[in-house]
Amino acid sequence: MQISLNNSQILEQSPSTFWLSANKISISKLKSKDKETFKAFYKYYAPAIYGTISRILNDKSKCDLILEKTFSQAWETISTFDESKCKMFTWLNRIAIKLTSNI
Repeated sequence: MQISLNNSQILEQSPSTFWLSANKISISKLKSKDKETFKAFYKYYAPAIYGTISRILNDKSKCDLILEKTFSQAWETISTFDESKCKMFTWLNRIAIKLTSNI
């Protein structure tokens, strides 16, 4: 899936400009591949996941690539996510760290 959101635009927004409760992101809509829900999911989690990646890599172009790969993998494997085993952030963070370690 091509993520149509610009990462730098997301990261430049102040927290007061964009606010979304994690509870409002429907896991079932994500699992049914709802693109609008995925955009909200990306907007909500991308800054924190990018922070994790950038603390490991310290290279903006590699960070951007890993962030894109993280959310692409999340899109492809969302059906395997089990919220009884971990939180969404933890699941995404694990994907990002695994991809980062492969560089």
